[in-house]
Amino acid sequence: MKIAFLHYHLKPGGVTTVLRHQVLALQKDSELLVISGEPGPIDFPCDVAHVPGIGYHAHKKSQTEIDAVVEQIALRIRRQFHGPCDLIHIHNPLLAKNAYFLDIINGLQQYGFTLFLQVHDFAEDGRPNTYFRDRAYPKDCHYGVINSRDYHILIHSGLSTDGVHYLPNCVLPLGTMPVSPTEDYLLYPVRAIRRKNIGEALLMSCFLPKNWAVFITQPPNSPADFPSYNQWKSYAAAHRLAMGFEMGIHRPFPDLVAGARQVLTTSITEGFGFAFLEPWTVGKPLTGRLLPEICRDFTAEGIRLDHLYAEIALPMDWIGREKIIDRFAVRLETSRAAYGRNWPTGWNGSCLRTLNVRQTIDFGMLDEPFQMEILDMLRDRPALKEELIRLNPFLQSVASVATPDDLVNANRERILSLYHPSRYRERLQDIYTRILGNPVRHAIDRKSLLSGFLTFENFSLLKWNLPDDG
Repeated sequence: MKIAFLHYHLKPGGVTTVLRHQVLALQKDSELLVISGEPGPIDFPCDVAHVPGIGYHAHKKSQTEIDAVVEQIALRIRRQFHGPCDLIHIHNPLLAKNAYFLDIINGLQQYGFTLFLQVHDFAEDGRPNTYFRDRAYPKDCHYGVINSRDYHILIHSGLSTDGVHYLPNCVLPLGTMPVSPTEDYLLYPVRAIRRKNIGEALLMSCFLPKNWAVFITQPPNSPADFPSYNQWKSYAAAHRLAMGFEMGIHRPFPDLVAGARQVLTTSITEGFGFAFLEPWTVGKPLTGRLLPEICRDFTAEGIRLDHLYAEIALPMDWIGREKIIDRFAVRLETSRAAYGRNWPTGWNGSCLRTLNVRQTIDFGMLDEPFQMEILDMLRDRPALKEELIRLNPFLQSVASVATPDDLVNANRERILSLYHPSRYRERLQDIYTRILGNPVRHAIDRKSLLSGFLTFENFSLLKWNLPDDG
């Protein structure tokens, strides 16, 4: 096959890593080209064509300029393959990182290209700054998703089962099996963006044995995330919390993984969920927060994650019901305004009514000021710490959750088998074959799509208050 991939950039990170894995999986059997809005790294494993018009752009262009970008893409493809390609595989096309990206996609369709749109992130999932407010999403083309939640949401939103393809990522070992002595820390191997719920990692550090710590590996990349991140660094330092920041800058990452007692995650949102799989590949137990909608794909395949917690329940009266409801009301109204006419009528009231009758609220649904208020209370009133343990017994054994060797080994073997690059190649090739042999006629109903992501548990103040982090 002749496959052209298209993405805004090839900066290090999640989508670029997936794209690289796809190229490596297919390069022996297919002719490949990556078209990027920015120049590619010199070590990328296939040819890269630079088309600046598909990079990040905030301002809409004229139709003549859009047509020129489409023509440039088509020209690069013809040069590479000495004619047309079989398929253009476009990554993350539904985020408004480029104000006229939907026009480019429509232009490629009109040009006659067969398109496969792989969605890693939806703007409807708490990303209003990347939302195309008044545009239809591309119709009559195939879509790909990386988890079953998104698959079912797209089907519910009007797409046919023939035109939506579930493509879980491949998982490579996080490193080599550790040989160094175990040290007394939990490792949170993450860039500390707001969605990773750094305040909860600090909370966990308060329940560790004496002389234990939580290590976070990297700072954020995006300027939008630094105010929150620096605030947490200052807070941890001021109150002498057992936290290490930017540890990946000070120590080699393989050494950090090897030395850790366990790997930690407190993230409140993931697309695929590498965090739940990668630690086991090097024999490291995972502890922390479970994301049921994402993790059900893994548990359905026999991967054991039942020792993780789904929430940290706090009594509503610790902060005050009225204060919490007022904060949610403001955030809900801001979100309604951001998403415009696609926001479901009556959902704000439904969410507030649910909040009003609850006796507890999840720590992960709170924003940074509320989270700091809780941490202050636990520090100043030790009796509250015991009450929190009563509500959440797992906090009593954060550092000693029983993860027998047979569980660690079983998870490791299952993950390396299920998400092996060879199986990934087979899935990808099968999807391409089905796309080429099956034109589809369907469209996404955008109101239904947004409604699919609006559940009470998903509406975290931390998540839906988020400047876009890229």
